[in-house]
Amino acid sequence: MNAFAEAAVRLPAADARLQGAWPRVPQASGSIVDLLPQAILLAEPDRALLAANPVAHRLIDDGGIRVSEGRLAALGQIAALQLDRLLAQAAAGNPLDCAVWFERSLSTGQLHLSASRHPLAHPESPAAATVLLVVQVDQPAMTQLARIDALSRQCHLSPTERHVLMLLADGMTVELAARHLGLQVSTLRSHVRNLLGKTQAPSLMQLLRWTGSAAALPH
Repeated sequence: MNAFAEAAVRLPAADARLQGAWPRVPQASGSIVDLLPQAILLAEPDRALLAANPVAHRLIDDGGIRVSEGRLAALGQIAALQLDRLLAQAAAGNPLDCAVWFERSLSTGQLHLSASRHPLAHPESPAAATVLLVVQVDQPAMTQLARIDALSRQCHLSPTERHVLMLLADGMTVELAARHLGLQVSTLRSHVRNLLGKTQAPSLMQLLRWTGSAAALPH
């Protein structure tokens, strides 16, 4: 069973019958899932929303997740009909992952769905399946920084080379990066050549792609 399915989620006021029934975090105001950075939702295969943690509520308030009459109407670009298919597949015991994007914020992320046979959601039928939905919204800046750190360690970049790579990955041109660092353009181009040599990247464009995508790091 998915670990999240064993954790706690905050329930809407309409489901007061289940309030306090989930495991709580000692000396914490919320449940275990309240502390997670992902949006966590519990729904029935017919899209009836049973629970949502604070991050999910923020997505609902921002319009990234739409709820109508207590049912999921859309999650990012995934509309009701597609949600029906995804929920049915997950409820049948086939967990799945798919990409999501949110039009208002222009952000992207990943949606994971898996069956959660939690008796609290169905006290009259403990075997009935509900679906756990976990939305991980991408954090591009953090991902880029982590990948640059990984490249720096793996390819033994100097602090200056790492700084140059960060500036270029943030969208600066070579000329602007040189001005920012107080260097001659020729000196900065020398750093770029060193970066390409150490990372074995065929071009600066490819190197920057490595820092901002899910492509495998060079070896």
